[in-house]
Amino acid sequence: MSLVTEFERIKRDHQKALRQRGARVVLGASVTRVFEKGTKAHLLPFLTEIFIDEIAALKSQEEFRVWFEHWLDILALEIKKLNHNNNRIHPGYKWGHATKILTLYIREIILNSRYFTDAQVQAVAPWLYIPIDNIARQHLVELGYPLPFKSIKEIDTPEKFYGVQDLLGQVAARVGVPRIWFDDIWGDRNNRGSDG
Repeated sequence: MSLVTEFERIKRDHQKALRQRGARVVLGASVTRVFEKGTKAHLLPFLTEIFIDEIAALKSQEEFRVWFEHWLDILALEIKKLNHNNNRIHPGYKWGHATKILTLYIREIILNSRYFTDAQVQAVAPWLYIPIDNIARQHLVELGYPLPFKSIKEIDTPEKFYGVQDLLGQVAARVGVPRIWFDDIWGDRNNRGSDG
């Protein structure tokens, strides 16, 4: 094999490499520590197989929501396979923990890589959901927005998840920025306590 051949292979598989890198970034210790052993290894290939390219063809927030929930259903089942009796993530294994992983992965691929064009990123960024973790929850409470849950595992209904997304979306729209920018508060995490 020559160096030219290797670069040809890298070029051919570049988007796959971006998806793999995104999955590794997202499934770090702060996200996976609550899961049973083996969950991270099980989810790494799953995330890279999500049809993320489909996002570029979506035309509205509602189409994105349908796409998101389709993959959320599948991801939640994958998590549950290895965490059926894991009290650290139930009852919110789907609307709390699975949404956290999926929103982080989508954000990583769309906003933090060159997977999509700038125009595609600009079009879909307002639809992206914020990963809800204890830092986001705590900051919202500090800002005067009490939430109906005190931990990720208590986010056990779509109403709890979308309630936060709708609140952040409405306020972000007033300022003219995507709601996903609220996740930038992570830069202040040393002042906010735990991330779980």
